[in-house]
Amino acid sequence: MIVAVISEKGGTGKTTLAIHLAGWRRASGTEVMLVDGDRQGTATYWVEVRNDLELSTPSTVQAFQRSLRRSVLDLTRHYGEIIVDVGAGDGVGMESILRIADLAIVPLQPNELDIWTVGLLDELAGDASAVNEKLTVKAVLNRAPTHHANTDAQAAQSALEKCQYIEASGLTIRERSSIRRSVPAGKLVNEWQPRDQKGEQELGAVYELVYGATIPGEMFGSVAV
Repeated sequence: MIVAVISEKGGTGKTTLAIHLAGWRRASGTEVMLVDGDRQGTATYWVEVRNDLELSTPSTVQAFQRSLRRSVLDLTRHYGEIIVDVGAGDGVGMESILRIADLAIVPLQPNELDIWTVGLLDELAGDASAVNEKLTVKAVLNRAPTHHANTDAQAAQSALEKCQYIEASGLTIRERSSIRRSVPAGKLVNEWQPRDQKGEQELGAVYELVYGATIPGEMFGSVAV
């Protein structure tokens, strides 16, 4: 299974989602390859820090733009699970990986600039679907305000309903300090202290969306957002 995490602009939390999908998949006992297609190299840095901590770590490799598709296809001979963190705004990389991916996750911040870019991604998804019939593309709202009076998330969900090829997952991840701090520390959100049940549940819902399973290890029970 090839899962791509894509975004037209930076700051959407794309790498955070890719890292958690790969980290939890590895923790479940599955061999997984995390392909770092972002020249910032955040995913690669996270793996290096995690190795230093002697924690369960997915394999990783870097590949960019035109080499991305070829590298991923080569990796399918050795790995049944591949997660690709495509560089933000890398049109060539996104176009090529969508043509071979089984699923693409599109994280969007619920603001006007991010929602404006979803039209461009919807076009890319449409072009890719014409040659890749297995492709499914789902949007996740990320880094949404935690204040209950803020209506940006609801407005963004409404805008996503207008897309033809990108499906609204209905999932919203709020801006959580536990999520923001865990990645630079080489951790997954459920490894961070103090434990954050809301952050675990919100990111865990994305893992369940992709793999149809709960995240490995103990997780808090149901709580209100």
